[in-house]
Amino acid sequence: CEILGVGKMTIPSALAVKEREFTGVSVTAEQWLPMEEVPESQLLDYIQNLKSAGWSIVAVEQASKSVPLHSFKFPEKCAIILGKEREGVPVEILNHVDHCVEIPQHGLIRSFNVHVTGSIVLWEYVRQRIQ
Repeated sequence: CEILGVGKMTIPSALAVKEREFTGVSVTAEQWLPMEEVPESQLLDYIQNLKSAGWSIVAVEQASKSVPLHSFKFPEKCAIILGKEREGVPVEILNHVDHCVEIPQHGLIRSFNVHVTGSIVLWEYVRQRIQ
């Protein structure tokens, strides 16, 4: 996230940055990227506050109304929501997003790990800005 210029990352618990799974993937980037703790119980309120402040909410999920990533034009001011490993973005969150995108996939698994999904989606956002 940090290398692509993300402004801030929200996480459900500040304790997550101490977990081995997180530190193994972040490779110290958490030291340079502003983070905000938003417990899952407060996520819908957080989303509504972002929307009130003019942010578009973009979820990444394979859903009936999702748009292929390569066809989506990201709004300049957007917050990207990634789901949990193996669970994805909960339906109650999907019901409150402005857009839903998915990464076209082939094969049997049809799922990327969350950190891979985040990297692909963030790169597409950046790619659209540098053209």
